[in-house]
Amino acid sequence: IGPGNCLIDKWIRLKTGKMYDKKGLIARSGTIDKFILNRSLDNFYNSKISKKKSYDINDFDLSFVKELTLRNGASTLTEFTADICSKKMTNKNIYVSGGGRKNTFLLERIKKKIKSKIRLIDTIGIDGDFVESQAFAYLAVRSYLKLPISFPGTTGCKEPSSGGVIIKSF
Repeated sequence: IGPGNCLIDKWIRLKTGKMYDKKGLIARSGTIDKFILNRSLDNFYNSKISKKKSYDINDFDLSFVKELTLRNGASTLTEFTADICSKKMTNKNIYVSGGGRKNTFLLERIKKKIKSKIRLIDTIGIDGDFVESQAFAYLAVRSYLKLPISFPGTTGCKEPSSGGVIIKSF
């Protein structure tokens, strides 16, 4: 539904060489640049990209925070991400999985923007570290069986589409 931790992780790797902002502590220690944030959100929401049903990391560009410090950039990107994700969260029960669920600062920022309750998927007995890999395995099997994996109602594609061609090599 949004870039999740991808933009924040990319920023942290670019600026520090670390893989991610553990628990969002770097972002929490920074200050959101509201001018840059508002301008970037306006640009995003007035673009074709914002009309998509699902996003890709390539739909986003970090250049709007390039002049900010590590902390302020992380904080501004976290708020940018929280805003975009919150606009797509319309269900009453939201369960978060993946590495982003460990970014407590990001989750706090999202919670402030929505009415729904957010829970970690782990609270219902599902290991949040493996949901994505299991989803990809499911999609791989559907592709192998030549069944569609993408539908107009979920991604906005024109017609149901498969995951491509599987090439066997020996």
